[in-house]
Amino acid sequence: MASGQRLFLLTIIALNSLGLVIENTFTTPNNGKLNLFQVADFLQYVVDINQCGLDLGGITTLTFEAKACGDANTIMSNSDNGNSSKPIYEFIIGGWENQKSAILRRNDDSLTQSSQQVVIFNTPDICKCDEYRQFWISANNGVLMMGKGLIVGINVIAEWTDPDPFTVKSIGIITWGGIGEWKVQLEGNIVSFS
Repeated sequence: MASGQRLFLLTIIALNSLGLVIENTFTTPNNGKLNLFQVADFLQYVVDINQCGLDLGGITTLTFEAKACGDANTIMSNSDNGNSSKPIYEFIIGGWENQKSAILRRNDDSLTQSSQQVVIFNTPDICKCDEYRQFWISANNGVLMMGKGLIVGINVIAEWTDPDPFTVKSIGIITWGGIGEWKVQLEGNIVSFS
């Protein structure tokens, strides 16, 4: 686990027929300018949002608010125990000095070019250092999307279809080059609170 403060608060928003809807507040540390395609054990730097006691295996969407100067990134992994050799999606919001966003896929930890894919989109000034901005991501049947707002499928800013999708077993967040503040909304079944 990387050094730095990792905080989260749990707030129950509503109880619905599918389970609980909760909001978790996280702070992500400044991890410098590491790159998914250059660090074999990448998941050690990611704040695992599964830590809030929910079973998030198979989750396909995530809504959140992020306050960061850029690089407000979410990770969907095929590993449920931080194994960076499993397939990973990274959704970059406000990368490249807050000018572009991207969807990345890494097949394993070999760091070879053939095991990596990236699609980049222009999104100037999408993040803001001193204001929460609302976003969503989705990985459903190989269709990877991200957008603005808290309604999945509306205000799409990026979309890519993965020809060989994997099942998401865990989700994490990370901020490159600065500290990030996050409010993450989740639906799930309670496993345990620790």
